[in-house]
Amino acid sequence: MTEQELHKLARNSGREGGREVAQEVLRALGIDLEQPLEAQKDMHFLRDLRKGTSSVKGKIINTVVGALALAGLYKLFSSVKWGG
Repeated sequence: MTEQELHKLARNSGREGGREVAQEVLRALGIDLEQPLEAQKDMHFLRDLRKGTSSVKGKIINTVVGALALAGLYKLFSSVKWGG
């Protein structure tokens, strides 16, 4: 469904009544009106997936920074002669 078609449906809502047009828009978006909780579960799943992905990205960045810091410390201390 294109954006223009959605705008046309929204304009018609004032003429035909909000409930019927809202149901038509939801059907056009692929939401089963008989089981609205399923659509809500899908939205929660997508939000959790997005948050989880950003959390993993943060952990990867921390791991890379830690590995680079460890490599730098190794290089620094490997050039130091201890006692002797």
